[in-house]
Amino acid sequence: MKIELDISEPDVHKIRSYSNDSFTVNDSVINSNIVISRHTLEENWLQQGYQNFATQHLDAIISMNPEIIIIGTGEKIAFPDQSIMAYVNQHQIGLEIMDTGAACRSYNLLIDEGREVVACLFLCSD
Repeated sequence: MKIELDISEPDVHKIRSYSNDSFTVNDSVINSNIVISRHTLEENWLQQGYQNFATQHLDAIISMNPEIIIIGTGEKIAFPDQSIMAYVNQHQIGLEIMDTGAACRSYNLLIDEGREVVACLFLCSD
């Protein structure tokens, strides 16, 4: 799905579109799971898929100092283990779990609002 947006800050990572097997971030097409924030983009992230997402993966994300973490779990919502939710809550960070399409749209909206957000986005084909 293509997302219409106005990239006013050229160094800010925005999701222009997504499909089952790729994300377009600014002008780059990425064919892997990603972690994205305003100024950070990590490709080839957790290639084993969402089912292997665990608390040890959160430390690098939390080190980015987000107000909120969004996890896009693929085509359908799949809630993580309670230990992940508890770990994020201990750091007083918001956590939202949603399908990847909704996560892409929410990420862009929050970035446009000036919020510090990190999104972990899993391809729908995983």
